[in-house]
Amino acid sequence: MKNLLPLLFAVVLGVACFVPAQASAYYYGGRYYRYSYRGHYYRYHYHGHYYRHRGWVVGVNGRAGYYRYW
Repeated sequence: MKNLLPLLFAVVLGVACFVPAQASAYYYGGRYYRYSYRGHYYRYHYHGHYYRHRGWVVGVNGRAGYYRYW
């Protein structure tokens, strides 16, 4: 019985790796969009809003960089 638990865990983990991506994922125009909102596709969800683009803004004068969404 003790050997059954690790085996069951391995089976569940193996199945989880082969399950396709969630149904809310879309390929549109050759790009991968995770989110669909009001009939439109978006790649990013940040602070409750949906965005199609994300770019890294380099910090200046020792300030940390950040992602800009649009």
